[in-house]
Amino acid sequence: MNKIFGVVSLAILSFVFLGNALKSVVTSTVFVSEGEFASFLNISVDKTQILVELLIGSSVMALAVAPFLLTRQRAHKIASISALVAAGCYAALGLTMTMGPALFVRELMVIITFALGGFFISFFAPIAQLAINDVENERERVFLTTVWTSAQPVAFLITPQLVKYVALDIGTGNYFLIFAIFPVLYLFLTKTVLKRPDAQTTNDPKIGKGTLSSEKIDWQTISFIIVTIAAFEAWTLSNSLSGVISAISLSFMGAFFVIALIAGLHLKKKRQQDTLKNIDEESQKKGLPPTATFLLIGLFILEVPSTGFFDGAYLIRHLCAPTLIEDRASLGAASQIAAVALGGALFVRWPRLMPALLLSGILLLLIGSLGFIRYPDLPVDASFFYTSKMVAQAGMGLVTTVIVGVVMAECRGNPVMALLPALVIMFGTEFGLEILEIVYQGAKLYGLQEVEAYRVIFYAQVIAIIIALIPCIEGLYLKHKSQKTIAAF
Repeated sequence: MNKIFGVVSLAILSFVFLGNALKSVVTSTVFVSEGEFASFLNISVDKTQILVELLIGSSVMALAVAPFLLTRQRAHKIASISALVAAGCYAALGLTMTMGPALFVRELMVIITFALGGFFISFFAPIAQLAINDVENERERVFLTTVWTSAQPVAFLITPQLVKYVALDIGTGNYFLIFAIFPVLYLFLTKTVLKRPDAQTTNDPKIGKGTLSSEKIDWQTISFIIVTIAAFEAWTLSNSLSGVISAISLSFMGAFFVIALIAGLHLKKKRQQDTLKNIDEESQKKGLPPTATFLLIGLFILEVPSTGFFDGAYLIRHLCAPTLIEDRASLGAASQIAAVALGGALFVRWPRLMPALLLSGILLLLIGSLGFIRYPDLPVDASFFYTSKMVAQAGMGLVTTVIVGVVMAECRGNPVMALLPALVIMFGTEFGLEILEIVYQGAKLYGLQEVEAYRVIFYAQVIAIIIALIPCIEGLYLKHKSQKTIAAF
C-alpha cells in the first residue's frame, strides 16, 4: 500500500505521529512509575513531581528556541543531533537503572538524561510540523495535523499498558534501552520524509525564498529565552520544595520577573529593528496573523484547566482505588483521541463547521470541569468520575484539533509561525500546573481545609475556561471577517 486510507504514506504518518508522541511516552512513564523512580533515587513519591517538571521545563525551553533555531536548511542537521543525543540519553538512563551505581551517580545521571533527553526529543514535534507544512494537498495536511494532535493522548493511553506489561516484566532499565531505539528510527524517517531545501526551491519558488531562509542564528535572543525559562523553572521548583511564600521562592519570583522584563524589552527592540529593515510587503507576511494570535491565546488559557493533574491528585487524596484512577485516565485519553479523530474528519469534510466545532469543544470542557467541582461533595462515584473526565478530555481534544489546524493553515506562508502550537500547548501545561499549585497553596494559607482548597482549584479551572472564550470568539470573528472580505473580491 503506497498510501494509508488513500491519504498519506506510512512513512510520513509514522514520522508525524512519533514526532509528537515520544516525549509524552517519557513523561507518562514517569507518572506511572513514580514508585520505582522514588525508590531508585531514594526520595518520596511526592518528590518525583520534580522529574516531571524537569522534563516539561526542558521541553518548553526547546520549543521556545525552535522558531529561532529551526529552519528548513537546518532541519536535517537539528533532527540528526536531536535524535542521536536523545537516543544516547535514554540508553544511558537505561544502563544506569540496570546497573544501579552509587546514589549520587544515579541522581546525576537522571538529572542529566532527563534534562538533555527532554530538551532534544522535544525538537521532534516542531520538525514534524515542518513536514506537515510542506504537504501541498489541504486534505492531507489536515489529516496529518489530526494525527499530530492525537499522538499525545495516544501516548498517554498506551504508555501505562507498556509499563504494566513490559517494563514490569523486563525492568524499567531495559524498557528505556528499548525506547532509545525510537529516536534512531525517527532519524531514518527524517531522511525519507523531510524535504531538502533545494527540492523545495525547485518545486515551489514562493516557499523556497523568504520564509525559512538560512539566516544567521540569533544566539543573543536564544540566550535571553533560555535564561528567562530557566528562571521560571527555578521559581516553580522552589515553590514545590519550599512553598509559595518562602524567602527563596519570593527571591526567585522577583528574579524571574526582572529577567522576563529585560528579555521582553530586548525582543521588542529587536522586532522594531527587524521591522525597520524589512518594510516591504513580503516581510509583513512573516508576522503571526491576528486570527491565529487570538486562537493561540485561547488555547494557552485552556491548557491551564486541562492539565488533569489536580483532579487526579484529589482522587488519590480521596483514597480512591488505583484501578479507578488508572481506568479514569485511560477513558479520558480514549475520549480525547476519539474527539480528535472526529473533529479532524469533520473539519476536513466541512471546513465551515470550524466555529461550531471550536465552541462545542469549549462547552464540553466547561461541562466536564463543572463536574469536577462536585467531587468534594461525593463519595466514591466511579461513573461520575469517569463521565466528567471523558467529557472534559473530549472537549479539549476537539479544541486542540481545530485551533492547531486553523493556525497551521493561517501560517502556511510562514512555517516558523506554524511551530507555535507545540510551544503553546507545552508551556500552557507548565504554566497551568504552576498557577494552580499557587492557587492551592494560597487557599491553604488562607485557612481552608485540603478538600476546600481543591474545590478552589476546580473553580479556578472553570473561570479560566470562561476567560478563554474571549480570545477564541475574537479569533472566530476575525476569521469570519477575513472570509467575507475575500468573498467580496
